[in-house]
Amino acid sequence: MATGDMTASTMGTWLPEQWSSLANLSYHSVVVATGLMDRRWEPEIGVGKGDTVNIPGFTQKGREFVNKRGTFGTLGGLTWNYVSEEQTQLVVNQMAIYAFRMPVEMSAQKMAKYEQLLVDSAGPSLADQVDYELFSGDTYGLDALTTDIGADNVDVTDDLIIEGETNLNNVNAPLEDRFFVFSPATFGTLRGVEKFANMLYKSAAGNLPQNVGQGYVGDIYSLHCYMSNNLETVTSGKKNFIFHRYALAYAEQVSVKVEKGLNIADGLINEYAAYNVYGSKMVKPTFGYGVIAK
Repeated sequence: MATGDMTASTMGTWLPEQWSSLANLSYHSVVVATGLMDRRWEPEIGVGKGDTVNIPGFTQKGREFVNKRGTFGTLGGLTWNYVSEEQTQLVVNQMAIYAFRMPVEMSAQKMAKYEQLLVDSAGPSLADQVDYELFSGDTYGLDALTTDIGADNVDVTDDLIIEGETNLNNVNAPLEDRFFVFSPATFGTLRGVEKFANMLYKSAAGNLPQNVGQGYVGDIYSLHCYMSNNLETVTSGKKNFIFHRYALAYAEQVSVKVEKGLNIADGLINEYAAYNVYGSKMVKPTFGYGVIAK
C-alpha cells in the first residue's frame, strides 16, 4: 500500500460506469422538399407500373390565339390554332438505402431500446437524403432552374425577393403554391428586418396554420416561406429558391420500407435494410429562380 491521498486514479478500479437506458438523440434537419414538389404523377407510377411517366407539355394559351369578328351577321373564315406539344419523362431510377447489421449474440445482449432506435432513424435519414437531392440536383432537383439571382454570402434584399416573384408573374405561374425556401442564415437576416418579420408572422399569430408542412415560417408577398438546412452550398453561402410547385415533378414509387433477415453464411448476423424508390425531373425550368445568398 502506498502513502498519500486517495484520488480518481487510485480508485479507478472501484468506480463503476453505468450505461443509461436513455439515449442522447441527434435530431435530423427539417425535411421540406418533398412536400413542395409536384406529386400529381405518383398514382400513375405505382408498384408494378414500370419506371417512367411521360408528362405531356401544355402550351399556355393567350390572346394571340383569339379570333375577333367586328361585323355581326357576316360569315367569315376562322383561324384554326394548333400546338405541337413536347413531353417530359419522369423516370423512377433512384433508390436510397439505410442498412446495418449485428451478430445474433449481440442482438441478444444489447439494450432493448438500441435496435429500435436504429430502425427508427432509417426514415428520417432517407428523407434527409431525398430532401438534399431535390434541392441540389442539377437535372433532377431545383438546381436545374433556368436562372440564378443574388450574390454569394450576401443578404437577401426586398428587391431580390420582388425580382423572383416578378419572374413567376412573367411566366403566368399560378398565384397559389409559390414557395421561398431559404437557409437558417437567410432566415436570421429576414427576421432582423421589421418589414419582413411582420409579413412572415402575420398569418402565424397564435398557432401556425395546420395545412402547411414542417419548416413553414410564414409568408412574404405571394410566397409561402420555408426554412431548410439542406440547401446546396455555393462558395461561402447557400442557394435558396423561389419557385412554383409545378417546376419540379417528384414521384415516390415505394415509400420507406424496412426489411430484416438472418444471414447464416456470414456467421449468423441479423441484417436490417430500409429503402425507398423514387424519381424526380425538372418540368418547368422557368417557374423559379435560384437565389444565391447566405
